[in-house]
Amino acid sequence: MMITKKEIFEQTMTFRYVDDHYDQLVSDMKALLREKKIKKIAFIGCGSSYYLAMGLAKHLNRLTKSESNGFYFSGSEIILNLRKTEKDTLYVGISRSGESTETVNALKKLKRTRHLTGALTCESGSKIIPEASAYISLDFIKEESVVMTKSFTSMAFVFTALLQDVFGSGDVKTYLNSIVEETETILGNSDEFLNKLNVGTFDHFVFLGYDEYLAASMEGLIKVTETSLTEVDAFQTLEYRHGPKSKLHQGTLVVISSNEKTVELEEKVAQEVESYQAKALLLSSKESPFDLITFTPDPEYRNWFLRVIPLQLIGIKRAAFKGLNPDEPRNLSKVVIL
Repeated sequence: MMITKKEIFEQTMTFRYVDDHYDQLVSDMKALLREKKIKKIAFIGCGSSYYLAMGLAKHLNRLTKSESNGFYFSGSEIILNLRKTEKDTLYVGISRSGESTETVNALKKLKRTRHLTGALTCESGSKIIPEASAYISLDFIKEESVVMTKSFTSMAFVFTALLQDVFGSGDVKTYLNSIVEETETILGNSDEFLNKLNVGTFDHFVFLGYDEYLAASMEGLIKVTETSLTEVDAFQTLEYRHGPKSKLHQGTLVVISSNEKTVELEEKVAQEVESYQAKALLLSSKESPFDLITFTPDPEYRNWFLRVIPLQLIGIKRAAFKGLNPDEPRNLSKVVIL
């Protein structure tokens, strides 16, 4: 089995580790959040980690019912002085390797100017750690593939749980357990359904959603691009009708990551997609007349990062159809160093 595929299917195992060791993993960061009474967090990342930052920022805003508590930046926006920074904000750099130059340098700059910094990584001995006042290290994750899969979702899982713990309400342990159980189901159901759909035969993919689900869609865009060198787009669901739909054709698969509050309008988009001879697939907790991968009802988007899993599988199945090896993505390296 190819490494990338194996690591996708290891996500239940890595999530179970997060569940079992949650208190230990987050203790440093949780203490900082509570001691400093942090209300605002800016997440910083590059590539996949940028879309992880987007998802976490949007989720924090959802939990606090505010549009001004969660922010997301690329590392370059900070080091190039393109964004204003504030002293009452915790800046959390996200990097699988902990070595991404732009993210590390962004934290260095923020620390030098006396901003409060944190880190989320999978490497406890990496360069990002000394730049952080507190950090979360998932160093039990040994991801061999160049392409981020289980590292993305695991970092999303642990910090989403922490946000639930500090800013949300309810039993975080119940939440952790529920994600582990749902992940196993989603992996099996997605794999089976996408095989029946012959998803590798499509030559154009479109991933749609809102808020955290848009972040998951953007991460899906990166995954399918990296693994299969296929044309992929991502938009807010209804925005897709304003121009981008002109690219629809019989070889297009449109994946709509739907929410219970918006599913009726999103099904109208699916209907329009299919009127142009393209194919629509919904990721939803609601029954649908369209092709469907079913998720647990979650009006608060707490399982947002699980929406990435079917998109990861689409990438490797399309790669297999094209005779490409996703373990060796073109022009890419595991760590981007400038």
